[in-house]
Amino acid sequence: MTATQVSAAPQLNTPTSIRQIIQDACDRCASVIYLQIGRPPFYRINGEMLPQGHFSTVTADLFQHYLQEVLSPQQIQHYATTRKLDSEARIQGFMQGRIICAPTAQGTDSLRLYSIVLDEPDVEVLKHGTVRGMVEDAFKQKASDIHLQVGEAPRFRIQSKMVLQASYGRVTIAQFEEFLVELLTPAQREKFQAHQELDTAVLYEGLVRCRVNCAQSMMGGSMVLRLISLDVPTLKKLNLPTVLGYLAEERQGLVLITGSVNSGKSTSLAAMLRHVNDLYPRKIVTIEDPIEYVHTSNQSLFTQREVGLHTQEFKDALRAALRQDPDIILIGEMRDRETVDTAIRASLTGHLVLGTLHTKGAVNAVKRLLNFYSPEEQENVRIQIVDALNAVIAQALVPTTQGGRIAALEIMVNTATIRDYLLKGNFDEIHLLMEEGVDSSQTLNQAIYDLHESGTISTADALSASLAPDDLAYMLKNFVRRSSRSGLMTTDYNNRSAS
Repeated sequence: MTATQVSAAPQLNTPTSIRQIIQDACDRCASVIYLQIGRPPFYRINGEMLPQGHFSTVTADLFQHYLQEVLSPQQIQHYATTRKLDSEARIQGFMQGRIICAPTAQGTDSLRLYSIVLDEPDVEVLKHGTVRGMVEDAFKQKASDIHLQVGEAPRFRIQSKMVLQASYGRVTIAQFEEFLVELLTPAQREKFQAHQELDTAVLYEGLVRCRVNCAQSMMGGSMVLRLISLDVPTLKKLNLPTVLGYLAEERQGLVLITGSVNSGKSTSLAAMLRHVNDLYPRKIVTIEDPIEYVHTSNQSLFTQREVGLHTQEFKDALRAALRQDPDIILIGEMRDRETVDTAIRASLTGHLVLGTLHTKGAVNAVKRLLNFYSPEEQENVRIQIVDALNAVIAQALVPTTQGGRIAALEIMVNTATIRDYLLKGNFDEIHLLMEEGVDSSQTLNQAIYDLHESGTISTADALSASLAPDDLAYMLKNFVRRSSRSGLMTTDYNNRSAS
């Protein structure tokens, strides 16, 4: 073979600066850069880690040079001493991101760059510059939530839809750290750094209260703020059934409100407590994580405690609440067996206990309580739960045709008949009893049906919110408020023509 027949080897690029690698990675829409001595750079693109063969392998000298470009002398010294580093990486005027440095199993140095944001001086970054400024803007736009994430422009949830706020520009790592300083106490920032996630609440006097969740992710820090009105809503304003007021007036027993995350459980509970506060002289103790609605004592006296701020655990605060002469105890979430034990005992000894669970469907709430116990214990515990239980309310938030959201409530009032079925474990039959509407009980499908027939929600949203969409479709098609399973198909609109 002649020399002219030999193919020339491809010319490999040896980046003398990590800037070249970072710019190349951003041009290729990579989310992560991985560098290891003795190997070419790797990029994570569309979830897959790919070698970048157009670059030569990283030498030990180049690796040290790259570190000096993105790390401060103190960071380099920390890595040299501890052999591990998880910190901010920055090249002034060029980029910022997160970096993890660690030796590989073979002992060679490696680094991982992610959450990379290139500096763009021409892009306006956060016109208000503070979280409060964004909260004011979101409040004016009637947003329910603010979403902040490193490398992304803020987004507001408005009428159930995520709306990009492009005019703000992208959130940088430094700005996210400033947000943490603005919102959190030093102790909370330490906790966030240690656990990588945190829940809290912030009050903006005269404006709104925000429930805040902070978390670390692959792309960097993220934060979600739920805007909560300073005015505690009434049952009427929320279009909630009057039976919720009657349940809140009871002197003892257990009332559970269940539903998925962001289904409005806290808001419904707040309205029930306001109903009592407006009418009756009671002592009300709330245990929440975090406190959402702040109640001003009126007819009733409120003591509100936040887990992590005023107490360590729900179970600790609940035990203490029993020594505070309460009439009503609100438990923000029943998370463990000890909390359930104490709640049942309190509701059987002259207190009204209101609590929440993350379940779908009223009957499933009873099953969830039983699942805190072993099979051998469940028979005896079932009797205690049924004796304590006043009602279960399972709710879902459904988008309205006017752009808002409304709660659809499944209600299971613990009548003598339902109590008998619960004791026997005949859970499937309870659904049929609820459809009969005794003592204001109703299924979720019946609640959704009513909202649909009043024109409040669309057919698509009605079916999407249902736990039994086939049954609901039958009800909507035939104008009946009961499903075909019940065998009771009395038409609610006898004079309505079929269409």
